[in-house]
Amino acid sequence: MTKTRQDAWTGEEDELLANVVLSNIRTGGTQLKAFEEVGKQLSRTASACGFRWNACVRRQYKEEIIKAKTQRKELTPTQPDNTTKKIGQIFSRRPSPSGDIIELQVLINNIELLYKKALEGEDQHNQIDTLKKQVLFLKEENQKLSAEKDKLEKEYNKLKEIIESSTRLLTSGARLK
Repeated sequence: MTKTRQDAWTGEEDELLANVVLSNIRTGGTQLKAFEEVGKQLSRTASACGFRWNACVRRQYKEEIIKAKTQRKELTPTQPDNTTKKIGQIFSRRPSPSGDIIELQVLINNIELLYKKALEGEDQHNQIDTLKKQVLFLKEENQKLSAEKDKLEKEYNKLKEIIESSTRLLTSGARLK
């Protein structure tokens, strides 16, 4: 039986990573920013996301990276000011159905991932409730068993005293004869 690492990356996580990185490339953001964003969504470090991107995922998206860089060049205004640059990107953006579709897909993937995490959170909440009930049940059982143990110990000690006194009587009676 093959064991799967708990920190293994799923195809969905790889896809989310790729979509966010490509989106950041398209909009002029940095890969590091993308790694941080994905890291927060997946509860992983930015370093882990960067390593995964560089070691595995990037190779699968060579053409998309080139397209994203081309789109970035088309969107980048000539003003050097960052604020003006961002505003320029918003207003001078040329219609690009494929870019919009990819950005929508990134949003859809993010929403789906958040939904799955919410469901997992509900499952964990239900599991916690079940475990709390089990703990209460086991505490009650422990109290009952502890009370029964005390009762049995008292009975044992009484019987032990009876046997010891009987043994003493028999021993002393045997000496009298």
